[in-house]
This record gives sequence, structure tokens and C-alpha cells, in this order.
Amino acid sequence: MTPHRAIAVAGIDTDVGKSYATGLLARYLAQQGHAVTTLKLVQTGCQEISDDIKLHRRLMGQPLSEFDRNGTTCPYLFPFPASPRLAARMAGTTIETSVLDQAMATLLLHFDWLLVEGAGGLLVPLNAQWRLLDYYAARRLPLVLVTSPRLGSINHTRLSLEAIKARGIPLLGMVYNLFGEHPWEIVQDTLQECRQALADYGYAETIVLVSDTRESMTAAWAPLLAAMAQFPAPLV
Repeated sequence: MTPHRAIAVAGIDTDVGKSYATGLLARYLAQQGHAVTTLKLVQTGCQEISDDIKLHRRLMGQPLSEFDRNGTTCPYLFPFPASPRLAARMAGTTIETSVLDQAMATLLLHFDWLLVEGAGGLLVPLNAQWRLLDYYAARRLPLVLVTSPRLGSINHTRLSLEAIKARGIPLLGMVYNLFGEHPWEIVQDTLQECRQALADYGYAETIVLVSDTRESMTAAWAPLLAAMAQFPAPLV
């Protein structure tokens, strides 16, 4: 029997490719015969059904599920494009971590693997008490960090690793998102800087290169998932 496993997918900033990485990793797990789904904790600038959940399912080659349609896979959806806390406030509500926990617990009852995508960067506010990264830490979720070669990424990547290390969060590795046009020199240099940053913070230099959503990435994802067996179940 496959144990239930949950992974947090986080990014160094907004629009860095978290949703593509989440969908591609979910597709890989499904191709290996696992029952897998994704959870978008909060999405802003969107209505009805989460755009990111739709992207996940498209990359997985699957239709929307009942959990997608009833909001379980995206418990908080706000029309105003802002930080989760501000978007919730403008909608006249507050994000409750108990609601996020219930969504995670429900999905873990039905799937072997759950990929949990946040909103924005690591330290965005969910409410007055909780930042996204602190929620991941309290729920004991191993994390995948998504970065890219765009300008500013080296600094953002090191700041993200600093925050992850300070909270004792297990890091499975990085996803290096190559979508878009980037000078070859910057792509190569930033990749080397990411490897060095992982080593400096005491993490394995595991980096998955994502360049084309049509690729199955079968060989690339295996090292990132290899360490999962050593981590306990999430606290939900």
C-alpha cells in the first residue's frame, strides 16, 4: 500500500512557474501509476474555478474532478489580484488555516500523493498571524523551490533558502524554470549560482530543469522524490 505523501511547491516570487512545476510533477507521479492531485491553497485575481488548478489538470491530461468543482482543491478564491491577506480582506473575509487543513486532510483520504501550491513568494501573508512558509513549516511539509534565470533570481533564491533553513523545512530540491527568453550566459551562471547556494545552505544539489511542458520529464523528477521516504506524514 502506498503511503499518503504531501509536498509543498513554493516559488522565490510570484509568476516564477510554480503552477507549471506543480502540474508537471503531478503528471509524472500519475504516469508512475500513483493516485495524485494538487491543492492550490489560495488564488487571487480569479473567480469560479482556480486558473492554476485548470492548468494543473491540463498538464496532467485529466479533466476537472468533483473536488475541483466543489472548491476542495482551492478553498480560497478571490477576485482581487493581491496578496492573500489583502484579497481576503477586500472580499470581507479572513483566511483560516483550519479550512486549509480540512482541504488537505480530505484530499489525503482519497489520493496517495498531494502537491500543495501556495500563492506568491514564501513570506506572503495568509492572515494577521500566518505567513505561507510558516504554514508549511507547522504542517511539516517537505518543499520544492521553484526558481528561474530571470534577473533578480540569484538574490531571491538565496533569501528563500535562508528562510527555509531558518525554519528547519526539509528541501527536496529546486525546479529551474527555463520558460521564456533568457540570455544563455545568464541561464548558465544562474544555474551554477543555484547549485552553489544549495551547497552553501547544506542541501543536496538537486535541480530539475523544466523547459517544455510537452516533455514527460520522467528521468528528471526521480532524484527530487528520492528523499520522500524519510519524512513523516504531514500534520493535518
